[in-house]
Amino acid sequence: MRHCILFASLTTFTVNAASVPTSMSPRINDIQRAAALQLPSATESASEACQHPLDPLGRLEIEHAVALVKAHPGLPAGVFFPNVVLNEPPKAEVLSYQAGKAFTRQAVVEAYDRPNNQLYRAIVDLGARKILSFVPLPKATQPPAFFDEYTTVLPIVSQDASWRAAMQKRGVNPDDVYLDVWAGGDLPISVDRDGNTVPPGTRIMRVLSFLGGGKPNPYDRPIEGVVVAVDMNRLKVLQVTDTVVMPVSQYQGQGTDSQHEPLAPLKVVQDQPGYKLCGQEVSWQGWRFRFALHPREGLVIYTLSHENKGVLRPVAYRLGLSEIFVPYGVPDSNWVWRTAFDAGEYGMGRYANPLAPNVDVPGNAAFFNARIADDVGGSLVFPNAVALYERNAGLLWKRVDPSSSGQDRREARELVITSNAWIGNYIYGVNYIFHMTGALEVRVDATGTTLNQGVNSIGEGSKHGHVVDVARSLDGGTALVAAPNHQHFFNFRVDLDVDGRSNRISESNVGPRDSSLGNAFAAEETLLKDEAEAKRPANIDKARSWKIFSADAKNALGMPTGYTLALGDTAVPYAASTFPARQRAAFVEYPLWVTQYQANELYATGDYPNQGGVGEGLPKYSGTENLVDQDLVLWVTSGLTHIPDVEQYPVMNTESLLAFKLVPYGFFRRNPALD
Repeated sequence: MRHCILFASLTTFTVNAASVPTSMSPRINDIQRAAALQLPSATESASEACQHPLDPLGRLEIEHAVALVKAHPGLPAGVFFPNVVLNEPPKAEVLSYQAGKAFTRQAVVEAYDRPNNQLYRAIVDLGARKILSFVPLPKATQPPAFFDEYTTVLPIVSQDASWRAAMQKRGVNPDDVYLDVWAGGDLPISVDRDGNTVPPGTRIMRVLSFLGGGKPNPYDRPIEGVVVAVDMNRLKVLQVTDTVVMPVSQYQGQGTDSQHEPLAPLKVVQDQPGYKLCGQEVSWQGWRFRFALHPREGLVIYTLSHENKGVLRPVAYRLGLSEIFVPYGVPDSNWVWRTAFDAGEYGMGRYANPLAPNVDVPGNAAFFNARIADDVGGSLVFPNAVALYERNAGLLWKRVDPSSSGQDRREARELVITSNAWIGNYIYGVNYIFHMTGALEVRVDATGTTLNQGVNSIGEGSKHGHVVDVARSLDGGTALVAAPNHQHFFNFRVDLDVDGRSNRISESNVGPRDSSLGNAFAAEETLLKDEAEAKRPANIDKARSWKIFSADAKNALGMPTGYTLALGDTAVPYAASTFPARQRAAFVEYPLWVTQYQANELYATGDYPNQGGVGEGLPKYSGTENLVDQDLVLWVTSGLTHIPDVEQYPVMNTESLLAFKLVPYGFFRRNPALD
């Protein structure tokens, strides 16, 4: 499920769909790395006047930062660098920055000593060329899965005698198997298969098997009952589970029985875009913001403002996808550990997938490359990692003048900035959609292939999922494939600064009011005063929403300027409250948490969720801090409860979720779409 992606050609700025290889390999070879160095990222091609303190690290910055850390006397030789990223400047410094002025540049460099299971974290001053801090983190703190591990783990598994015997028992040629590498999950191993004690905190990766053999999309052909656990510190197999033996599907990837006439091409032509670019800053219809592709979070929006007659009014400082939690609902030891933390264990930016015109996005889209550090001291440029485009959105508004029978109407247009990531069998897209109305809509797309299971009967496959295929098996009989039930929870960290950093938040609940005519209802506003009371459930019966107000600015009516937060698609967790993965993903307990801004509180599951402990992230961030007239951070969770059906096999049509909307509430003097 969790693999890294490479590109065969990295020599052109725009990549067509045909240039992206269909086979995916975990190898990053020297030729590909050298080609990546020749391809600029969006920041590196920007003029000096458009550079900014929040620009991602460039190639030389990454190399210099790693070189300094490598030379540090406290660091052993042969370490890996799973994370090299901009150390974002203090918020106050960024907000006071003036274009063209000098600014400081720092990098966070994480170095992992694999044999000793030790992670180090360094802060590097790139201008002064010196290390500001170098700290060994608590023993067994685990970085996310990094590129080298996928290459390293494959021969360890494919050459293991027990694993090969398990494949042959099922009639599978081991050389035809696609190995799918996962983070270890919540199923620790205390004793290995030889009876030896496994040190607590050992870095574990687990490997699933699917039938490849030259057939398309191995995820459609699960090899059930076999999971390999690998000790990534000692590079050896800890355990091979070999339980149920199910027939293995030979599904060839044919189409459906229905046939349709091909559609004529739909071309989107735009004379010139309505937005303006300055490096990675975008201006459109009053909106102004910066963007970057972060290794962990993927697409991040910075310094979001609305401009009127040259005056910039802040709306939000930083918006990013904090975490994705995906628990599966099969009560089996081979499935219970499948509780992916897709952002924290892998990284949305590290596995960015190239966007193709007229497929992922319309033909009028502009594309941006992104540079991400590799784990050996260099970097890779991901082509077409971000796309920006305008699209028609139907009717903006319309009115009829009864005195003259005249009509006045406006076309709605939206600005979309998007990126997507390949996290194994799933592909996630994150879309920030800017409206002419002053509203911001955030949507998440999910597509790819369901994580499938081999079963021996329709009844068994229907207990905790849905049978999606009956195919010819390797032994000439029949093989049943089921898609298990699971959930996706998406948490966004939303650092709002509505007309400044001093804000307050209230909750709006709508209900009936006593009236002799029986038709009255109204919204009641309740101020959320501290973090303890700002962990809030959804309530559709009360049309619940939240309003974030400026503590200082007033609109033309003398009321505080504000924005409304409206939740989108939500889900409740169905795993037991005692389930370890649910306890680590505590953010799923409420669709909204509000905390007072702290610069080091960025991730809902903490800085290091891979094999992490309970209580990290939001449970630590959320205490009793005051939320009145403070710098506020909203943690918003949307969810998809996925009960698969046969129409989602062999590939899943895109499921689009509304994560949330931010809608102006007294922020403007009048309707901002009038012009």
